[in-house]
Amino acid sequence: MIRKILCIALIVFFPVSASFAAEQWEKQGHFYYLAKNTRESFGAKGAGANKFTGKYLTVDGISFLVKGADTWKDYGRLDLEGDNLFNVPIRSGMKVDELHFLAGGNFGNDYEHDKLLHLYGDNYYYATITVIFAYQDGTYKEVSLPIFWDWFHLISAEWSKDGAKIKYVGANPVRKDCGIYHISIVNPRASEPVKDILVTDSWLSDIPYSEIFSLTLKSSDKMQALPKKDKHFKFLVNNASNEPADTRTEWKFNIGLDGWIAGCSANWNSDSFWQADSFGKKGAVVIPACNWAGTKFSWIEKKIALPQWNRINLQFSRRSAAYSQLDKKWTDGSLKVIVNGTAGQETVYDRLYSGEWTQEIIDLSGYKGQTVIIRFESYGAGSVRLSQTSSPLCDAEDAIITEIQFTQK
Repeated sequence: MIRKILCIALIVFFPVSASFAAEQWEKQGHFYYLAKNTRESFGAKGAGANKFTGKYLTVDGISFLVKGADTWKDYGRLDLEGDNLFNVPIRSGMKVDELHFLAGGNFGNDYEHDKLLHLYGDNYYYATITVIFAYQDGTYKEVSLPIFWDWFHLISAEWSKDGAKIKYVGANPVRKDCGIYHISIVNPRASEPVKDILVTDSWLSDIPYSEIFSLTLKSSDKMQALPKKDKHFKFLVNNASNEPADTRTEWKFNIGLDGWIAGCSANWNSDSFWQADSFGKKGAVVIPACNWAGTKFSWIEKKIALPQWNRINLQFSRRSAAYSQLDKKWTDGSLKVIVNGTAGQETVYDRLYSGEWTQEIIDLSGYKGQTVIIRFESYGAGSVRLSQTSSPLCDAEDAIITEIQFTQK
């Protein structure tokens, strides 16, 4: 709080105007939309995958520019880290009526250190988002609203007071089990020219509690902006169904993924990847996983023409990703092996594991001669912690596998 007061004082007595350009805003009518074509405004990478199907999302009759540039793997958020106050890039001297945000909780925080809130579990967070209007005459007005982030038990809720309003508007379309809130702030002196508008959040170890990933400004005044131009996107989902069937019976991953297709769930950006060396093995695949703030999982899969052997065993080596000095054991995660054959889909292996390299064997004799898609799918479902304040559901839950092969033994 002391740091926030000092920051406000600096703005009031030594104001620094934000730079702005037409490329930073799009406009339609009296609404301006903060653009995401560069990292200039949304400099902090968001946790959500950049998989909105439209450039704009409309809630409560307000449009929000949500889709980042095609090169982003996330949908971006205002940079509020390190006690930062985000300076909205407006034209100095313009009049502003309202600010609108789309926001959610920042999943990177937990309250293990907070004895009171820890009674409610690790999935709850309180925060205070503050907007500071610094006017041309040297005065300022501060509008704040409290937020109680709840990841898993979201209900329809609405709160408003003194020009600040927050409303739960539904599930986040790109982050499973996470919600979106519409936050609106009315300028208490809308008829006065504004010098600066600043946005800040409460912090935990310099990490903001909230994730603000879209900003819309309402003003009858003029500011350089491009016209609003909506777009819609189609996302190609990597899968093995259209690939030719592989007739090999062994994959050592000496160079890359060896033809296996990598992917992940829509609510995060961590595709499976190859490592040249992993715990003494020359070539391995890391399949990330995390069960924090909604199940996040990754996979590799391949279409394979199985041999006509009477006995077919699927064999692979597996290990955990990290050792916990706190719990004195290897991190744990849940790995599934799923076979999609002529009779449908079957999970043939589902095991929570914590340990060093082991050889796993699965009997697939019932699939002999079939062309199947085999998928290795990893989930963060463990209990091993790497630190006192981190989440055991997301602490190096990755499955590491290599030496996939079919044998007759």
